Amino acid sequence: MKDMFRILGTCAVLAGLLLGSCTATREQQVEDDLSDFRAWVNDFTASVADRTEEDWKRAREDFSKRTQELDRKQENFTDELKQDYQNLKQEFQDADEEYKRSHSAGEMEEWEQNLLGDWATTTLNETNVEAAYEAFMERVRVEKENWTNEDWEMAKRVLERLNERKDAISGNVATGSEVKIKALQMEFRTLETAADL
Repeated sequence: MKDMFRILGTCAVLAGLLLGSCTATREQQVEDDLSDFRAWVNDFTASVADRTEEDWKRAREDFSKRTQELDRKQENFTDELKQDYQNLKQEFQDADEEYKRSHSAGEMEEWEQNLLGDWATTTLNETNVEAAYEAFMERVRVEKENWTNEDWEMAKRVLERLNERKDAISGNVATGSEVKIKALQMEFRTLETAADL
């Protein structure tokens, strides 16, 4: 009987040690996974400006896969590790926004040049602003057939910037020109909506 208690006691101690080592191993694995993620984020965010579009696209896909896996493991994170993980995710998302801004500036200039022609760089005033809108809509009518949703978004941004330039005109725009500009803005929205359908 004493031998049986001794054997059961030994088994209980071994089970406790085994369970404790599994818990320690699991915690170590979680810390290792987060450490790998930290190194990956630091590597990709260190040189955002040098990344190509293809490279950054792969980084976004990799980020998505890595975070999906780590999100499933979050229940094993301590509060400190959870906060660290959230900070790392935010760091990558901030770098992603920086990448989009830095690469969209040149693209925006190309779109403005394409859709506005000389009006992209011409100073607008109350007498020529209507002509800028007319030039814009002429190009939209020609190019809209081949546009993707992203292309429509860029065209919309060009129109928004044109609207800002119009709003900055110090003189009064003639009522007839205002009416014509409103009609052209409405035409753009109608074409955009039709493209969505």
